[in-house]
Amino acid sequence: MSRAMDRIRREAMEQYGTAPTDALEALAHVLKVYADEPDTRLMIEATNGIYGDGVRTGLTMGDLRKIAARLGCAPS
Repeated sequence: MSRAMDRIRREAMEQYGTAPTDALEALAHVLKVYADEPDTRLMIEATNGIYGDGVRTGLTMGDLRKIAARLGCAPS
């Protein structure tokens, strides 16, 4: 690994912690990494244009935050 990549890796681990080991940790990790994103940001797109021009379905940051709260895995 180059020195630059090693530095980036170290900084990311300091900021975001260790790599998630299961789905709940992964959800908490995503929420931590994207903490500054608005609730309206579409993170996972399921469909685009199926239900009409410009209509997209999927999960927003707000949806992910609500799911995490219900599961008790909000980021630390």
